[in-house]
Amino acid sequence: MLGSTGFLGAHILFEFLTKEKGDAYCLVRERNGEKLKTRLQQTLSFYFDDDFFEKYQSRIHLVKGDITQKNIGMSAADARKISKNISTVINSAALVKHYGLKADFNSINVIGVENIIAFCQKHNKRLMHISTISVSGFGDKEESLSTWDEQESSKTFSENDLYIGQNLKNIYGITKYKAEVLVLKAIATGLDAQILRLGNITNRYSDGVFQKNIDDNAFAKRIQSFINIGAFPKEMLSHEVELTPVDLAARAIIKILKHSSSYNVFHIYNNNLLPLSKLYKTLTKRGVELVPVKSNLMTVIIKGLLVDEDTKNLIHGLVQDINKDKTLVYNSNIRLNSKFTNKYLLRAGFKWPKCRKSYINKCFNYFEKVGFIKIKSDSKK
Repeated sequence: MLGSTGFLGAHILFEFLTKEKGDAYCLVRERNGEKLKTRLQQTLSFYFDDDFFEKYQSRIHLVKGDITQKNIGMSAADARKISKNISTVINSAALVKHYGLKADFNSINVIGVENIIAFCQKHNKRLMHISTISVSGFGDKEESLSTWDEQESSKTFSENDLYIGQNLKNIYGITKYKAEVLVLKAIATGLDAQILRLGNITNRYSDGVFQKNIDDNAFAKRIQSFINIGAFPKEMLSHEVELTPVDLAARAIIKILKHSSSYNVFHIYNNNLLPLSKLYKTLTKRGVELVPVKSNLMTVIIKGLLVDEDTKNLIHGLVQDINKDKTLVYNSNIRLNSKFTNKYLLRAGFKWPKCRKSYINKCFNYFEKVGFIKIKSDSKK
């Protein structure tokens, strides 16, 4: 298991340990002299019960490593031990920010995957590689429509697609795309591997808990920015947003893990989209002061806030969504398709639920609890 100290990775590990049999070998990178056990234990304690690690420690095996290094940073002895005791490598390790240094993204998301593939090929192990729907160009400004209406120029992106002419500019999407190419090339030469493209990973469905490093999440920061300025584009009310709760995504991944598959690519995202009008109504009932405004007025507001560094910080979560004219762009030219994956999961006993008002409130209860978003407590319902 690679990436077990991350938000999704921790939940995949939880789902495996609580629902399946067998042991988990977790590759953990040393950081600032911190012990491997401490790193993983703190992560699991944050998301689950304080004694979760102790409860399952007989099935958790920690291995020191680094995917950016040859042989994924393991000693020869550890590599031999792991090769004898595992059948599948789940790679959820990645740099998932939508901004940062190009070299960092390339080192983790591309070179790291290259090293993981080499390990799996050498030891004949199945690879389940966690990717992202972002490889489609979905949501990128360069793949947006010029109006809020769907046009004939829309491109459909299904499990069978990789390059559909999308113009990737986001460094995260670019490096994840390159990683997929590496995996597919390895599959063509005999590697047993699946690519799982994840959607917009959101709060846990069960209780609304979200990732530790919340400020690194583009979706959460976007919502925070709209609430900070008290306005959002009115046109968004006619749109829908995809929310894929992390615990359900992990459950879907383990369902696929249990079935050896001749299929290579899966789309793991909740196809029951949430109307933004419902999100807006739920937030206003909670006391959030948000005003839907026309797009031209939204542009004026943004331009005014960008002038000063202090006010610019209020819309930090919107910077990646602003085009050269300082207009927000959200209507993607890409139409996602997950029909095959949904049928596959249904046969495996998994079905995506609708994200109802109760789920939205769980999410914002958590955002308020940790101080990420301030909501009038006397207005919650």
